[in-house]
Amino acid sequence: MHSYVDANDIDLIVMGTHGRSGLERYLLGSVTEKVVRTSALPVLTVRSSNSQEK
Repeated sequence: MHSYVDANDIDLIVMGTHGRSGLERYLLGSVTEKVVRTSALPVLTVRSSNSQEK
């Protein structure tokens, strides 16, 4: 990802999220969460309007 960010002069990463939580999130994993935790750049997450609260 770093080479893409550098080559395209990216300042902010914006990613969608399904709003999963608990066991479902643990079992399915979260690409967005991994990017948020490992990115050197700021990451803005946007929750889908049709995500259901649990």
